[in-house]
Amino acid sequence: MIWEELKSRKNFVEEDFIELRDSVEGLISVIEKYKDMRKDSDEYIRELKEFLEEVNLTLEEKKITDKELKNLNFLREDYFNSHTNSISEYGVYDKNDLEKTHKVNREITVAVNRFGKILYKITEKVMYHMI
Repeated sequence: MIWEELKSRKNFVEEDFIELRDSVEGLISVIEKYKDMRKDSDEYIRELKEFLEEVNLTLEEKKITDKELKNLNFLREDYFNSHTNSISEYGVYDKNDLEKTHKVNREITVAVNRFGKILYKITEKVMYHMI
């Protein structure tokens, strides 16, 4: 099992998933804080909360299946590819307050980048050990 290999080599540790959980919670918090600035924010929040539930379950059970590990890589692609619904393209706009728009988008970008970095870190470890 990939999980056992990774855990035994100390290349894939629980701290990664704790950091992932924290980054998802932070991203949800930022989007919820400014969700009135974008009409489809609820869909992003719902998807991130579903993902957060899976991360929390993994931490609680202290195990993850090979299939779930492989799916993380596809999830990363879904969240960060260049199509218009990806989280990396998420931004808000207030035509009456461009200064607020820029401030909020910087805050969102920081949260998205934090989430992306830890998800990338985990999936790179997984993909390295699958080759």
